[in-house]
This record gives sequence, structure tokens and C-alpha cells, in this order.
Amino acid sequence: MALSGFDDLLIPCTRVEVVAHLSVTDSGVRQLLRCDFRDGFGPEDLSDSEHMTFETILHGEEGENPVVVFNTHPLAIAGIDFPDIAVLPPYTFTEDGISITLRGVSSGISKFLALAREIMPPDKVKVINEEDGEDGPRSLLGEKQWEVVQAAVQWGYYNDPKGVSMRQMAERLNMARSTLGEHLHNAEATIMKWLVEHE
Repeated sequence: MALSGFDDLLIPCTRVEVVAHLSVTDSGVRQLLRCDFRDGFGPEDLSDSEHMTFETILHGEEGENPVVVFNTHPLAIAGIDFPDIAVLPPYTFTEDGISITLRGVSSGISKFLALAREIMPPDKVKVINEEDGEDGPRSLLGEKQWEVVQAAVQWGYYNDPKGVSMRQMAERLNMARSTLGEHLHNAEATIMKWLVEHE
């Protein structure tokens, strides 16, 4: 965190988690934060940071009062200029460092990392190529499940309004409607579980 431009956040807080980007402008990013404040500090103290301006507190569940700030850090602004990447919340700032997750095309991520190294060199970068990884949901589906999911997407089954009915899909795939429904249901359940476990 030292010399990152974010280290002054750790004066009022032991931990800051960015949970959402509320709006993006050319001058910065409005963010929703969860903060663990040190004794004697509160949300207003975030404005003492060079790049953060406290705006408001949102009243949530008991003990959960997310804070809205406007972040003008060069790294936050740099993320705006890369159309082929996304900085994915949540990400955290602690005394151990900053943890940020990016998703996008390889060239965009490489350019962003090059810029990040100029601003604050990362000590660890972990790259996962989702196309090659065996941990993606595709690798968890059987061949028939994958076949019906592809057909459902291509033929507009998930569109609103539907482009094809379950009966029409079953006829096109030469498959019993109950079998198609079972494959589709099992594939959807597998994909949903994978999404929840990996977020």
C-alpha cells in the first residue's frame, strides 16, 4: 500500500472494500464502499484521502452502512479509458495490499497492467485464461447438456419473448421433450452453482 496513493485510506480504516461502481465519469468513479473504521474515525474522514471524496452514507441492514465516495485516483480513471476490460467489484484495500480483479481481452489487460506498474507496481499478478481453464462451467457439462444449452441460446429460448418453445426445440433436436427439459434443467443448475461459487 505504501506509495500507492491509497495508503491514506488506512488511516481511518483497517479495511476498505469497493462493492459497486455507481457511476463513471471522465474525472473519476462514484463507488459504494464497505469500511471497517478505526476507533474515533468515520465516513467523513475518507475525504482526508488525496483521491477520495465522501458523499453520503446509505442506511442498510443493522451494522451495514455502505458509504458513497467519488474516487479520482489515476488508476480508477485509467480503468475508464480501457474499453476492452472491466474492473470487477468487490476489491479490497488492507494493510496487506490491494486485491483487484480484471476481466477482458488479453491485450487490454496487458495495457492496464503496464500502466498499473508505472503508478504502483503489483507484487503479484495471477492470470486465468477462461477459454483454456478447466474450471469453467463448460467443463462441468456433459455433451448432451452442452448441445441443448447451445441450441437454446442460438434459437432464442432465453429471449423475451421466446424465439422457440421447448416443444419446438425437442422436435428440432429429435429428442423427447422430457429428456430435453431434464438436460436443460441440469445444465442450468450446474451453471448457476458454478457462478455462485466463483463470485
